[in-house]
Amino acid sequence: MDGTLYSRIGGATAVTTAVDALYRAVLGDPRLAGFFAEVDLDGLKRHMGALLSQTLGGPADYTGRELRAAHDGLHIGADDYALVGAYLIGVLAALQAGDDVLREVRGILGAVEADVVE
Repeated sequence: MDGTLYSRIGGATAVTTAVDALYRAVLGDPRLAGFFAEVDLDGLKRHMGALLSQTLGGPADYTGRELRAAHDGLHIGADDYALVGAYLIGVLAALQAGDDVLREVRGILGAVEADVVE
């Protein structure tokens, strides 16, 4: 195991499982589901999986837009962002990610918040 967050959570299999679980949770929450009403969910999941993998130190396969451009005009508030982040942390915790991994992911979420929240 190489010590990256990516390998510590279980690599590609864990990322795919996490992304699927994240979108099940987000789409099931009426406070967030509207953000995804007109979205190609399969494409979004592919992008999210690649972005999450790369962010966690895995393969650098993300080819999507920069976070700021991808979220511009969506009117995502701080509460919305925090809720999605809480779902992500919950999903990773359910996959047995350690407290150190969860702490680092929280740090990453905090570092990119300004690129997503309007």
